Amino acid sequence: MNFSKIKENALKYLGYHHQTLDEKLNNLIDECIEEIEKMSSFRATYRKFPLSFHPLRIDEISLNLNYPELNDLFQNCHELIIIGCTLGLQVEKRSHYYSHIDMTKATIFDAVASSFLEVKCNEYEDEQLIGKRTFRFCPGYGRVPIELNKELAFIIESSKKIGLTVQESNILLPQKSMIGLIGLGDNRKEKTCQNCLHIKDCNFRKRGQTCYAKD
Repeated sequence: MNFSKIKENALKYLGYHHQTLDEKLNNLIDECIEEIEKMSSFRATYRKFPLSFHPLRIDEISLNLNYPELNDLFQNCHELIIIGCTLGLQVEKRSHYYSHIDMTKATIFDAVASSFLEVKCNEYEDEQLIGKRTFRFCPGYGRVPIELNKELAFIIESSKKIGLTVQESNILLPQKSMIGLIGLGDNRKEKTCQNCLHIKDCNFRKRGQTCYAKD
């Protein structure tokens, strides 16, 4: 488990950029990482399908993916992964608890949990998927509707397999969860600020940061 990456990402989410951490904040972050490591029950599942083009879709399950962002990202891919991951309900309950008794701790806990999920998803992806692949694309960005999560969750049976459900409001439950799409066969679409939909109003760029790791 890459704890330094978890802390690095959490600090980005909290808005820190090369500032000297005071001892209290540093200890709180470490405390949250330790808590989440002990209580989280990371679970993941995925399914792989061949892609069809013009329009972009998965014929096997009649799933329409014909959105500009996905056409661009997957144009040189031959297969698609639908993946779902979650940290489990205990993290959700602890986050809810802190929101009622200590907002500072709640804010830090939330940032650390988001970072923890991202790192665990990356590690799972590296273990399971071999070969060239795109980054994960999650519904809700650009013109890809967040409502797509419901179809994707149904397809991978996320409720049955990992306890991840999509509420009527399209919020994932547990909230520290993720449903995403990964193209196979092309690794040329690395994350960059130039191909991001939020380049004009990105808080990371305003702080001189990126939301992704640079080589």
